[in-house]
Amino acid sequence: MSKMLSSWKEIAHFFGKGVRTVQRWEKTLDLPIHRPPGAPSNVVLARTSDLEEWMHRGPVSRAELDGPVVTGQSDSSVSLTALEREVAYLAEITGIKAVAAEASASAQDRVSALTELIAEANSRLSERTGIRAA
Repeated sequence: MSKMLSSWKEIAHFFGKGVRTVQRWEKTLDLPIHRPPGAPSNVVLARTSDLEEWMHRGPVSRAELDGPVVTGQSDSSVSLTALEREVAYLAEITGIKAVAAEASASAQDRVSALTELIAEANSRLSERTGIRAA
């Protein structure tokens, strides 16, 4: 069941971060915050289910929504790099010390490192929320 959060403080507490951080995430990473029509601009609402979905989807900045301009790299290399960036973010918000694979490592080694980080992040999120990953 989704709970409605009705203040920046509640939203920040949900993530275990500060108010300024989640306000920045709204502006730069499209954190799903709703403002009721006709209400003052400081009135915010967020559903925990929307926030959890956003968290699992990974960070996507407004600039990234326009699509990267990359030359000289294959699509899979670009995708792997983007995935590494998102998993590093997931590690940050779950408190995991992420060790990035060397850029010269094989794609298989990089994917293995990401898989381990994701498993650890899922474990920590499950401990915090009581919700098990699928």
